[in-house]
Amino acid sequence: MKSTRKCVIAAVATAAVACFAAGGPNDYKKTVQRRVAPATVETRIPGRTLVDFGKMAFGFLELVPPPGARGPYEVRLGELLKPDGSVNMKPGATIRAARVTGTIEKDGVLRVPLVADRRNTNGGRKGAAILIPAEHGVIMPFRYVEVFNAPFAVTKDTVRMVAVNYPIDLSESSFSCNDERLNRIYDLCKHTILVSSFAGLYVDGDRERIPYEADAYINQLSDYAVHSDYSLARASHAYLMKHPTWPTEWKQHSIFMAWADWMWSGDTDALAEFYEPLCKEKLLEKYRRASDGLLVTGGERPRGKAVRPNGAADIVDWPLGERDGFVFTEVNAVVNAFYYRNLLQIAEFSLALHKPGDAGFYGHRARDVRKAYNDAFFDAKRGVYRDGIGTDHASLHANAAALAFGLVSRKDAKRVAQYCISKGMACSVYLAQYLLEGLFKAGEADAALALMTASGDRSWLGMMDFGSTTTMEAWAVKYKPNLDLCHAWGTAPLNVISRFVLGVTPMEPGFAKIRVRPQIGSLTRVEGKVPTAKGPVNVRVEGGVLTVDVPAPARIEWAGKVHDVAAGHHVFPTK
Repeated sequence: MKSTRKCVIAAVATAAVACFAAGGPNDYKKTVQRRVAPATVETRIPGRTLVDFGKMAFGFLELVPPPGARGPYEVRLGELLKPDGSVNMKPGATIRAARVTGTIEKDGVLRVPLVADRRNTNGGRKGAAILIPAEHGVIMPFRYVEVFNAPFAVTKDTVRMVAVNYPIDLSESSFSCNDERLNRIYDLCKHTILVSSFAGLYVDGDRERIPYEADAYINQLSDYAVHSDYSLARASHAYLMKHPTWPTEWKQHSIFMAWADWMWSGDTDALAEFYEPLCKEKLLEKYRRASDGLLVTGGERPRGKAVRPNGAADIVDWPLGERDGFVFTEVNAVVNAFYYRNLLQIAEFSLALHKPGDAGFYGHRARDVRKAYNDAFFDAKRGVYRDGIGTDHASLHANAAALAFGLVSRKDAKRVAQYCISKGMACSVYLAQYLLEGLFKAGEADAALALMTASGDRSWLGMMDFGSTTTMEAWAVKYKPNLDLCHAWGTAPLNVISRFVLGVTPMEPGFAKIRVRPQIGSLTRVEGKVPTAKGPVNVRVEGGVLTVDVPAPARIEWAGKVHDVAAGHHVFPTK
């Protein structure tokens, strides 16, 4: 097994042909090029033509002049426009723009040359940027192109984008509902999954082009909501097991990635290979204290240091201003919430790998941690979770994590959820994943939907109002001055719609049994197609009637009733 895994890593590093049989999660593929025609071409001023490709992608520009065209040209490529409708050449942050001049000297297709960014092409060392395969050359994100004084007529036939991405079949998934805002947000996130795959691994965006575990996990969940090819997730997980990053909770996300990989694909190869390092390294039990089983990680990293002297570096949220005033203590509620969920996941891994002794051991630890967690962090009088031992501050983050990871008792869930709701979106696009999950798990579908469809500069609609066609690294430039416009860790609504609104999740590994539990709140119509390892699940709710098509045995939870059904077409009225 180790030799074959090395083959996967080599394929990832070089974008070489996969060394596994087609169809499985190890079937890593090369990134591809797709030619995109302009959505519009408009000449407002003679000699100056604006080309809009409709949506941003990573790639390069080709000019296709007619035979005989000769002479100089100038093009400006960018992600955003200025108010006057020209390409914004100084967009700020890490939003891209480029000016290129050249001369057409012969017939044929002309690739407009781009200059590589030094930071995001520094591959070849541990933790460096993922290199783009040589056959793609230099690529950049852009949507708009201005062509100046070209020696040919600029039309939809004479200019094109060549986009680079992993081969993702977008037709495997769909969603629509009666709320057009949610439809737009779904489409925004879905396009992000396609576009952000340009590096052939889950990377954090264009500024660095580096994989990070938390980014990758949310990317993974949203990737699974789009298509049923699990190879990019597997390759990214394998890469991060070999190249971990610095934050405490990011290491814990490797266990999340392993769990999702196994549950969606049904394959145990990665569990078997990585079981030992997941237990010994990612579970972080070296920080466990004997008195109550909680982790003592020590707090955030000191200024100017990569990690604390003990090797930990609690992060809670990023950027720093998105932490809702979280107070770091040696025993951190967010870190320990992840730890509890990790223990449950490791116990499940142990059973899958026929290690019942380990399963009992980690299951027992999880029960102990759950009790210790509530004893240490829950303020019963206020109905909230404190940030850590030694502080009474209760951030959104501590409470959202407790809800999302199953640490809140049934009798207290309503109060904790209401506290989270009262805070609004007081977190980053990353932590929004767990806030939304926690609210759905607490039965607060309408509150979660309201957050997803909110407007303003802390919302997904706000990203689109800014001009982005992909989810951004942060809510707005003022919250993260160096942000870039394409970060898949902002796609929480996509996987939340798939897993909670449409309600499709694997009940057994590989979707051997499927759970369908739609939570539509006050929506009056939802319908969608969710890809699974067994085939697509079609869900429709309208007029209070749930209609599902499942490719495998399923448990349908609807209108307060539970139905275990065989594969096929099923209809369930509200009453």
